[in-house]
Amino acid sequence: MKTRRSMMLACATALVASAFSAAPAISAEKFRISLETNPTHIRNKGAARFAEELKKRVGDKLEIEIYPSGQLFRDRDIPKALRQDAVEMAIPGTWQLDGVAPVAALQSLPMFYGLEGPIVHKVMDGPLGEVLSKKFEERMRVKVLGKWFDLGCQHFFAADAAVNTYDDLKGRKIRYPGGTTNAARMTALGGTPVLIPFPDLPGALNQGVIATVATTYESVRTSKLDEAGLKYSFEDCQYFGQYVPMIRMSWWSKQSKEMQKAVQDAWNIAADEERASAGKAQAEARDMLIKGGMKAVRASDADRTAARKLLMQTQPGLIEKLKIEKEVIDSAMATLKAAGVEF
Repeated sequence: MKTRRSMMLACATALVASAFSAAPAISAEKFRISLETNPTHIRNKGAARFAEELKKRVGDKLEIEIYPSGQLFRDRDIPKALRQDAVEMAIPGTWQLDGVAPVAALQSLPMFYGLEGPIVHKVMDGPLGEVLSKKFEERMRVKVLGKWFDLGCQHFFAADAAVNTYDDLKGRKIRYPGGTTNAARMTALGGTPVLIPFPDLPGALNQGVIATVATTYESVRTSKLDEAGLKYSFEDCQYFGQYVPMIRMSWWSKQSKEMQKAVQDAWNIAADEERASAGKAQAEARDMLIKGGMKAVRASDADRTAARKLLMQTQPGLIEKLKIEKEVIDSAMATLKAAGVEF
């Protein structure tokens, strides 16, 4: 009797175990991050660091996937993709956003021309940056996680002939990454802007579609644009590029307070590290490219100031065209003047 009872208990236990093993495991929620740049780019490395920190905090609750090189979306399509719930997160450059949120063009207006990281951080890490982030949230139905990633100074690069002065830009077709203000700047400096998404740039250079490019040293290095023909640089720091961390609001709003805190804590760590790494990466990329044969010319501070004053003639028209709020412009100009910037 005892043996029979033991056998029945063993069978029952096996059936319960079988039922649990047959039940489907609770699947982790997908958390996709779309990036246009390739895996070796500083933005991608920063995103990977964020994913690492987030994984520490949430374990298997999220299936975090980073899609580089425009595999999911080009940055110009990110606002629409986020609104349509086609991706959970992206970190687009501000220059890709002014069509949806005009204030995104602020940093590329003439008053910021020629300004490098320390001054840009001073302006954008305060109340003004918070205003811009709120505008993005309202216009795009997203959550901006906090401090923006850095890219760095955008300069001119050429494949066919050196650019030694601003006059050498006249008559050139110049690739730009997007943004109304970027196109207007190149036109004002005498060039013809040509919009080419970053993943398409190596092919455009190899095929001779374009010979002059506006981008950064780090972007040239990571995408091997020197191998595609770029061999001259003109350092004018047209604007200091930054990337905005955005999560679609439909995803964010359904998360618990604990999950939201985990995401923001992970981002804060990654953002601080990315900024430090970005400055180092740009300097290292410049040194490597010059050692590889690139000829670099730096516009003097006086020439940058003169160019800024020239470009300022176009700023009122740009502000009106983009419909950027007057209080935002006034706040930015006051902060820049306090920092000693000449207009």
